Amino acid sequence: MDKIMGARKEMGPEFFDDAFHECYQRIGYPKKWIAEGLQYKPEDAYVISHPSWFSEDLPAIPGMSIFDLFKESVNRCPEDVAVIFFDRAITYRELDKLVGQYASLLTKIGMQKGDVIATLLPNSLQHIVAMYGAWQIGAIHCPINVMYQPDEVAYQVEDSRAKCLFILDLFYDKAKALHQEGVIEKVIVTNIKDFAAPEAIVSSAVKPLWDIPKPSIPNTMDFFENLEKQAPLTENATCDPITDTALLLYTAGTTGKSKGVIETHFNLVFNSLTHTHGLRGWIGREVNFSIMPMFHTGGYLLHLLPTIYQGGTVIPIPMFDVKDAIRVVEQYRVNVIFAPPTFFIALMSCAELLKNSDIDCLRLTIGCGAPVPVAVQDQWSKTTGVELVNGWGMTETNSGGVLSIPGRKAKSDALGVPIFAEVKVADSSGTIVNRNVQGEIYYRGLQVARGYLNKPEQTTEAFLPDGWFRTGDSGFIDDEDFVHFVDRIKDLIVASGYNIAPVEVEDVIYRHPSVAEAAVVGVPHEYRGETVKAVVALKPEHKGKVTEQELIDHCKTHLATFKVPRQIVFMEGLPKNAVGKILRRKLRD
Repeated sequence: MDKIMGARKEMGPEFFDDAFHECYQRIGYPKKWIAEGLQYKPEDAYVISHPSWFSEDLPAIPGMSIFDLFKESVNRCPEDVAVIFFDRAITYRELDKLVGQYASLLTKIGMQKGDVIATLLPNSLQHIVAMYGAWQIGAIHCPINVMYQPDEVAYQVEDSRAKCLFILDLFYDKAKALHQEGVIEKVIVTNIKDFAAPEAIVSSAVKPLWDIPKPSIPNTMDFFENLEKQAPLTENATCDPITDTALLLYTAGTTGKSKGVIETHFNLVFNSLTHTHGLRGWIGREVNFSIMPMFHTGGYLLHLLPTIYQGGTVIPIPMFDVKDAIRVVEQYRVNVIFAPPTFFIALMSCAELLKNSDIDCLRLTIGCGAPVPVAVQDQWSKTTGVELVNGWGMTETNSGGVLSIPGRKAKSDALGVPIFAEVKVADSSGTIVNRNVQGEIYYRGLQVARGYLNKPEQTTEAFLPDGWFRTGDSGFIDDEDFVHFVDRIKDLIVASGYNIAPVEVEDVIYRHPSVAEAAVVGVPHEYRGETVKAVVALKPEHKGKVTEQELIDHCKTHLATFKVPRQIVFMEGLPKNAVGKILRRKLRD
């Protein structure tokens, strides 16, 4: 694929050439979507990706489960290394055995097709086994953010109706009440050291957890001990990849409570192929430094699933440590990193260490979770000699919905182009605007999720009948077909790549007896991209008696660390509109 097609505005009807139609027909793209796209004028803010923008041809999407896609890699390269976890290398054959043993254990304790199995696990070999083991029996994998506090864990478990929880033993207290009250039927526990190499190098970030003795937890099953007793399950559940749910991934929402995004086997298979053939085909065998957490869409669709599809090596990183990150890249010849901007900033803060390390193995580095400032991209390129490009995605688009394609279709101040999909920008009435005019970003493609669990109204509002998904993000499309991000129409805060719903934080602040009014906004932060700021009006009797630290400590007991306000400002009263709604925009300004 040598010649790169120009922009739709420039090329006119020639843009929709034989290669374009052959590609979209091959992957089963709806004809009525293509027909709609053909009707847009050159000046309209609409882009559909041309196959020449990517590194290689996208094959037909196989009609199989994500587990079957994994088995194809096992059969193709059984002795290649699939996972390196705490310096222990696991081949595809060994991983397949572990997955089969775990699937057998799940059936032994009564789990079956359609059941939801939750995990509270960091990035780890155990998490990978848990995921594929659930898929082998046709169950639904539902990861929980490891930074969640008991209230947050309880909400997700109850909303998803999870029957089983696979949890790191050090996190058990977060789910203890759920277990004792019978909300969770079965609990499987594991220790972070269970699969580590005897000579594992332990980073300073992990050391405090590493040195804690393995606890004995009553009425739970020890993962490591029970696995050895199981013969691998040789059968796998039947699957309709289009309709069967594989993954329930929770994302923050403007209503405060997170939403379970329903992702099918087809969604995961489709993105495994597009994220591989779209931008990684020229790398060779991939070795992926997997820092994006496996309760985040990036942890699955940017790291794990495409790499396993290729037969590459995944290196799950449970906790970030700068020195250890450089050591892992150098020692295992990592060639792909997807990470938030803060990751690259942190590595460059150790300039001398980076300079003296042999990291010329790196081939692809892409920012995710938040736009990467151009200055950071430039600095990374000068420091390492590797291009750092942007991307954008949502849980609802199964991660990388828009990406820059290094060497083919990239622009430093833009997000990139849709990945075998479409983007349009529309005004508040839903009418398409012109190029270079800001509006709401709409996204359409085969990777878009089915909707939200237990939330029909929010599903109807966001997932439109004609296939378009309303992202709630503001942006524009330029003359070269690049998508640009401007701001969030929604009030979500993105701090270090994590989505934070202001209402959820406000609900916790309001629990403090001294608070009369509260509003939470995101404010620019040099390192995190954004950080959480709360503006509070106290009740008259508490004025002057409550400190900023007291309210921060209150939040820490109920919220994950990344959601806790870093700053609290006291005001006499909060600005409101005519109907009494607090004006967040005014507070941000």
